[in-house]
Amino acid sequence: MNFDRIAPLYEASARLVFGKQHRRAEAFFLPEIPAGSRVLLVGGGAGHLLEALLNTRNPAAVTFVEPSGAMRQRAQRRVANRPNAGVVSFTDSCQNLPSAHFEALLTPYVLDLFPNPQLEREFLPPLLAALAPGGLWLFTDFVTPPKGWQRVLLRGMYTFFRLTAGIPARHLPDFEGAFRRAGFGVRKWEVFFGGMIGAGVLREGTERFFD
Repeated sequence: MNFDRIAPLYEASARLVFGKQHRRAEAFFLPEIPAGSRVLLVGGGAGHLLEALLNTRNPAAVTFVEPSGAMRQRAQRRVANRPNAGVVSFTDSCQNLPSAHFEALLTPYVLDLFPNPQLEREFLPPLLAALAPGGLWLFTDFVTPPKGWQRVLLRGMYTFFRLTAGIPARHLPDFEGAFRRAGFGVRKWEVFFGGMIGAGVLREGTERFFD
């Protein structure tokens, strides 16, 4: 996968389709994160969620993971002049995580890039291993749309990103099954953009799933 080529157009195109709903969804549960937490933000893109996190939660440390160099540079520029920008470390891979555990894990619009076997066997294990016991996992992603036009839109998005960025997935993974098999459940859940975007607070040992 490589989002470098579409980085200049990514946000404008997303805003054209979703307005502000996609950004509202990813930041909706930020107040659940205790101030002063250590936060792992994976797939942070151009840094909109990072900026909101720094604005509202005053984290002690943030590890920002974004494989796309073009996206990562945009995120660095977005927060460079903030007084607490020094708490952020940027990396291109989950293989370079610090040894300390995190109190919160954020995965905005990144899990949908992987088919289920790759998601559960390769992508999630190192992230969940880095989450401290009792830590919060803030999930934001596209979910199975209730309307026909949304399903058409989702298929078009997968085709576009497969051709332009080389994503391996062809459709949404089974999020609920992945959560259950990882031992996590949904404590809080909200939907946006007519039910096409879901945002949740997950915690290990919780038995509730999507409503």
